[in-house]
Amino acid sequence: MYPLAMHRTHRRRRLTWWLVLFAVVVVVAMWGIWKLGRHSYEYFSSGGTYDAIIQSAAVRHGVDSRLIKAVIWQESRFNSDARGSKGEIGLMQIMPGSRHALQDWADWNRVSLPNEGILSNPVLNIEVGTWYLSRALRRWNRYEGGVELALCEYNAGYSKARTWCPPNYDGQVIDRISYDGTKAYVIAIMGKYKEYKDTSTE
Repeated sequence: MYPLAMHRTHRRRRLTWWLVLFAVVVVVAMWGIWKLGRHSYEYFSSGGTYDAIIQSAAVRHGVDSRLIKAVIWQESRFNSDARGSKGEIGLMQIMPGSRHALQDWADWNRVSLPNEGILSNPVLNIEVGTWYLSRALRRWNRYEGGVELALCEYNAGYSKARTWCPPNYDGQVIDRISYDGTKAYVIAIMGKYKEYKDTSTE
């Protein structure tokens, strides 16, 4: 009887280990499916909602639509009702009132300053954000890291972007950014921009 009891104990232990291994495999598989599903939803559903508006603004202002989309992803995750901690509004997180991009956009287009209530409108929000981004891209287009500098300007303003500008046109930008938040912002957008370029047909 003793060898039989030992045999049964061994079988139970072996069964327990197989069950634990199976549970681990199921958890890992479910996590992978969740990540894949989240990415697919984000790219093909949420982001796709505004593709026509993004494409129109991209053509109008000469900006790669995939870069605009990457900025929107970082700024709001495609939530047109998003509000930032400093009062930024909408998809591209435009600051309301007579400050920053909005005032510059209104002055350039010789129109009245839009009120806060209309800034969450996707068409206007993407128009203002893309215009501001296009101006920054033109400003830094002689630099190899011109896109990074434009994103620095979009996030932290022109004066800060200027301090992070490399002395040579082919110099690196990322390592010169002294704000951790802006550095993470630029790295995140550049990564998403590359992802969009790798998965698109443009």
